[in-house]
Amino acid sequence: MSEEPTTPKELSVRSLTGLILSAGLAVVGLFILPVFRSFGLAFRPAFWLVLAIEAVALAGVVISVLTLHRQRTLD
Repeated sequence: MSEEPTTPKELSVRSLTGLILSAGLAVVGLFILPVFRSFGLAFRPAFWLVLAIEAVALAGVVISVLTLHRQRTLD
């Protein structure tokens, strides 16, 4: 049995950048609640804003991870 060498999949720079930015947004979202509160927002609206930020960050991470590797082609 001869096994054909497989070409490694290359990383998508766009997906890697999106992953880093989404992770950064998630970290910022963890600490932004006191900032919203200092602008005079009540706890519940500030919490929902933080929840929305974290949901966007989660979607960005999931999409970036799913598209991180791509097949090499001979274009």
